[in-house]
Amino acid sequence: MRSLVIVGACLPALAWSFGVNSRFGAVRPTHLQMSENSGEFDFDVAIIGCGVGGHGCALHARGQSLKTAVFAGGDVGGTCVNRGCVPSKALLAASGRVRDMKDAAHLSAMGISVNPDDVTYDRAGIAAHAKNLANKIKGNLENSLVSLGVDVIEGRGILTDQPHQIKDSVTGKIYTAKNIVLAPGSVPFVPPGVQVDEKTVFTSDGALKLEFVPEWVAIIGSGYIGLEFSDVYTALGSEVTFIEALPM
Repeated sequence: MRSLVIVGACLPALAWSFGVNSRFGAVRPTHLQMSENSGEFDFDVAIIGCGVGGHGCALHARGQSLKTAVFAGGDVGGTCVNRGCVPSKALLAASGRVRDMKDAAHLSAMGISVNPDDVTYDRAGIAAHAKNLANKIKGNLENSLVSLGVDVIEGRGILTDQPHQIKDSVTGKIYTAKNIVLAPGSVPFVPPGVQVDEKTVFTSDGALKLEFVPEWVAIIGSGYIGLEFSDVYTALGSEVTFIEALPM
């Protein structure tokens, strides 16, 4: 018998983005407006981060005919595409089919007979479905940037101690930009004293991998992210307990 704990399922995360709603709630843009010096720069706009916020910012910049670069950090699509909205909705859709097919009474009312004991699922197949969908959308996002002439830099962007400069974490190359937008995204919040090992105690990021379906799950936080995990795991046969500090 296996059990797990999911933490950071509804609590606020450290986040900056460019005027969008992140997986952890509405966040305000952080925009470093550089000086009006008209000297030579590699780019008019450089964006650190390529999640939904960074991607949208790049599209807008190109729409204004600005020379634009995005420092993707190997994470085009960010939290939403790779570890949030997209894979979670894929898991919800697949697990929801399992729940529906096991609801013999509901199906019988529509004239459909089914033995719930005969309904099975492939855990690895469901996990692969979520991952493949996320990868497909990630590729589409990157292609949309490249097709518009945005320079997608794979490394993380690091601000130097000099104005207008960004260092590529992979190559060490220094780029210059007249304007720099910070859109580095978000990470799950882990309460003090909780040790995450991504084996029995997961963040929401790790839980999305669906490496096993436990008999019992405790979810710290009952916001919409926690509720989504509850829906997935109960549909697949787990018993879920919520741990919530605030009134339900």
